[in-house]
Amino acid sequence: MLFFTDTNIALGYTVVHDRWHDPSKEFIENHEDALFWSNLVHYEYCRKLDWIIDEVDSFLEASEDLLIENQKDFVNYYEFEGYILNRTDMCRLDYFKKRKILEHFWEKYDLNEGISGIISLKFSIFVKDFDKLYYRRYSSLNDIMNLHDCGLDNYTRFLDYAKRLKKWGVHNPDCKIITDAHDCGLKHGNVIFVSADGKLIEKMMEHDTSFLRIMEFRSLN
Repeated sequence: MLFFTDTNIALGYTVVHDRWHDPSKEFIENHEDALFWSNLVHYEYCRKLDWIIDEVDSFLEASEDLLIENQKDFVNYYEFEGYILNRTDMCRLDYFKKRKILEHFWEKYDLNEGISGIISLKFSIFVKDFDKLYYRRYSSLNDIMNLHDCGLDNYTRFLDYAKRLKKWGVHNPDCKIITDAHDCGLKHGNVIFVSADGKLIEKMMEHDTSFLRIMEFRSLN
C-alpha cells in the first residue's frame, strides 16, 4: 500500500508544536517504507516551514526580552503562560503553537515555580537550542519520504482534472497536489491520498473521483 501525503502532514511531523504533530508522527513512523510526496509538496513544505521557523524565532525573541525585563516571580506555570501570551499578540505565530512551546519549555526543566532570574536564564538556553529541534526532524523526514519527481507544474498535464476539482471548491495548491498524487498513482500503482485537512477529504468523498488514479482519500484523524 502506497500513501501520498499532503503538505500539512509533513509540517505536522516536523513542527513538534503543531496541533497535528502526534497523529502525523504516528502515521509517518507506521508507514516509513510507503510514503510519497511530489516536488510541489516538498516546495510548499519548505516554504511554510521557513515561515513557521521565522515566526517561532520572533515569538521566542519577544518572550526572552519579556523575561529578561521581568522582576516578578511566577507562582505556577499558568501565571507564566499568561504573562507571555498576553504580551506577544504582535507575534503572528498561532496561539496553539505558542502554548505548546511554553509548555515544552516548562516541562523540559521540570519547573514547579518560576523564579524570575532562573526562568530567564533557562529560557535563554532553551532559545539557543530550539531551531535544532525542527531541523533534526526536517532531516529525518527527508530521509523517509520518496520523491515522485513530476516537476512543479505537473498539473498542466492534467488541467482538465484540476479545473474539475476547482469547480468542486478545491483551492490551489490543493488542485495541483491532488493531480500530483494522480500522476504518482499512474507511475507507482494506486495510492491513498492522506491529509490532515478533514474538510478537503470530505469534499473529495462527496464526488465521483474515479477519473483519478487515487484509490482512497483518507483523513489523518
